Amino acid sequence: MIKKIVFLGAPSTGKSTLSETLAEQFNSISVAEYGREYWIEHQVDRRLTPEQLLHIAQVQNQWEDEAEQKAKGYLFCDTNAFTTWHFACHYHTTPLPELTKLAEDSWQRYDLVVLCDNDIPYDDTWERSGDANRSEFQQFLNQYLITHGIPFVKVSGDIESRVAQMRIALDELNSQTEQSMSTLSFC
Repeated sequence: MIKKIVFLGAPSTGKSTLSETLAEQFNSISVAEYGREYWIEHQVDRRLTPEQLLHIAQVQNQWEDEAEQKAKGYLFCDTNAFTTWHFACHYHTTPLPELTKLAEDSWQRYDLVVLCDNDIPYDDTWERSGDANRSEFQQFLNQYLITHGIPFVKVSGDIESRVAQMRIALDELNSQTEQSMSTLSFC
């Protein structure tokens, strides 16, 4: 049984690095952020349309579904439909209803939600919208998870610290799964 882990966090919080590092260490797969690739190729004046954002969320889910067939033990996901929904809210105020539905349903897709802290230096590349925006996004994500009762693990520090924190979180996830399986009775 594959356990799906999603990494959330504002831009430049180390999601990609952590996802790829863990996939390598566990000999499994990291699902890249489709939206980043799409945005670089299709943005106009640093924006995408609501329809394009819906497309990103749909393809991100497809990528995850396809990668799950090849994963070993864990599937590490760099982002999810909720993140795309959040960008749609930020840039267009009201996301398309189909995107809102994908965002709401996204929480059922993962066995573990991980929030990457913004305690690492901001990598100010041209496709990012600034450190102030990073802080605002991070506050929103943290508050949303708490307010909506979505269980999550927060990782912080350098990559070695984050990997160590993730190993503990994955051990706990495996223990919970084993406990759940031991309470099942089979006929």
